[in-house]
Amino acid sequence: MCSDWNPATDKHIAKNYDLTNFKEGKRACKMALQEELGLPVNPDIPMIAFIGRLDYQKGADIMLQAAPWMMSQGVQLVCLGTGTADLENGLRWLEAAYKDQARGWVGFNVAMSHKITAAADILLMPSRFEPCGLNQLYAMSYGTVPVAHATGVLGTGV
Repeated sequence: MCSDWNPATDKHIAKNYDLTNFKEGKRACKMALQEELGLPVNPDIPMIAFIGRLDYQKGADIMLQAAPWMMSQGVQLVCLGTGTADLENGLRWLEAAYKDQARGWVGFNVAMSHKITAAADILLMPSRFEPCGLNQLYAMSYGTVPVAHATGVLGTGV
């Protein structure tokens, strides 16, 4: 595991945490991200994340199709990625349609990917095929539950 992806030492997150202060650290990271992104600040709202390339392989279209249902469940959805124009526009639609629940960051930002991983309760990985992948490992080390399509390494590693 890359030493940059360790919640106890991560320089990008609001509060470092480990097993001794997990609940407090995770809560602080979520509230800091909610504030930074202009979402309602409430650590009790489940936060779901998607970090990845916006293309067919990564299942970004599946996530966008499921977004209205997820929003009806009262969650917050934070997405980070770049890819095909239609899926990038999908992130823009998501944010515009659900101003108090969703944020779609079109592009990639290393610091933001760390903040999202540390803050989220669940990381969506709806990949149609995945020959490798690290986000699920990063998520697990941050106490973020990866919810993955059972394909390739995601089917055996999560």
